[in-house]
Amino acid sequence: MQARKDSNVQGIDVSRYQGKIDWQQVKADKREFVFIKATEGQTYTDPNFVTNVKGALLAGLLVGTYHFLRATSADVAKAEAAHYAKSLEAIGGAKALQLPPVMDYENNPAGISKAQINVVARTFLLELERLTGIKPIIYTGNSFAGNFDASLGSYDLWIARYSDTRVPDDQPAWKFWDVWQYSESGRVPGIVGNVDLNEFNGSLADLKKRYGREQDVSNPFNGYRITSPFGMRKHPVSGVNKFHRGIDLVVSPADGPIYAFIAGEVMHAKMGVSGSGFGNYGITVAIRDDKGYLHVYAHLSAAAVKVGQQVKRGQLIGKQGSTGISSGAHLHYEVRKACTPQYGYTATESGVVEPTQYLINYYGQTPVKEDKPLSQRDINVVSPWAEATWAEVTANGYYDGTRPGAMITREESGIVMNRLRKNILKLIAGINGNVADMDERLKKIEAEG
Repeated sequence: MQARKDSNVQGIDVSRYQGKIDWQQVKADKREFVFIKATEGQTYTDPNFVTNVKGALLAGLLVGTYHFLRATSADVAKAEAAHYAKSLEAIGGAKALQLPPVMDYENNPAGISKAQINVVARTFLLELERLTGIKPIIYTGNSFAGNFDASLGSYDLWIARYSDTRVPDDQPAWKFWDVWQYSESGRVPGIVGNVDLNEFNGSLADLKKRYGREQDVSNPFNGYRITSPFGMRKHPVSGVNKFHRGIDLVVSPADGPIYAFIAGEVMHAKMGVSGSGFGNYGITVAIRDDKGYLHVYAHLSAAAVKVGQQVKRGQLIGKQGSTGISSGAHLHYEVRKACTPQYGYTATESGVVEPTQYLINYYGQTPVKEDKPLSQRDINVVSPWAEATWAEVTANGYYDGTRPGAMITREESGIVMNRLRKNILKLIAGINGNVADMDERLKKIEAEG
């Protein structure tokens, strides 16, 4: 196989054996990626798995995970894939990470045949991809790699051979490596003792290009379930019809991780209090983007960032919760036009924009309109909750029946009030006398203020 290159990007892999890790020091040592042990067999989960993933993400490393395979049959291989995929839900699922999941298959203590080794491997890989939606990588040793047949050559290879110069051998399934684990005794600042050293066959940009999953800008909230849209709605707690300033999103599990939808500076990261602009929002993280807009993540159970910190898109910022006035565990996300005063809060919808459209425009480099809130609502369609009232006021001549969802202007409200005034005068006159006389008396009353 090919030799190492000086330009190759460097990384590590870790498990509980590395103990507590200072990930900021690891990142400062120019380690750009890490594979973290998640699971083994059908039931074991590494006790440091979630802590390591969070720490590595916060430090800005590209993160992947691996599962140590012990299966000797197809059925057990499926069970192990299910255990691995289920464990990944604790960090938001495989799609929450930048690098693919990994099958670590490196020994054969039960002495099964080479044919059975391939059956087990293919079963695990296919089931894992079905469960996660991501094609896995195969990790193995230089000697054990000879067990895999050519049908597995379509999977990227992460191979172990501990040498600075002696390259891994050509194998039936592979003639080149994608990741080479070249040492098991590396020393890296932030880690006590030895750690495995790896490098990717290419630059950091190459690594991102190969495994990076570009965000579908038509759905900036891929992986989240939207439970309440932007706009008018019946409040789930009070039952009152009220404008919803953002959108509500749900991840699994209930205390699942929340990642930044956009890069920027943290302006707020604590419990919101009355009068601050975050009253009733509970624990809130607010991030200002490079356009000056404030991205609000509310109802969190915990914040994972600090005020003044610069965060990247996709970085962990907190955990989903149900703090403040909430109907249950979810993320309330809104985008405000300003950061001050009161963190850009306004009593009306004039201070916010529709979050989905904002992110689509932002990543599509389409200028965001400043003159009015962006909304997905069709203003020519009446909301179901207002249909009866709209039909009545239209039939009574106060509105012409067009644009039921549009914002009312001072001119339009003046026309409605004037029609109402005339109708009231006519109604009273029908009982008590002359309309013109009542109009004159009403004008005097209005003049007196």
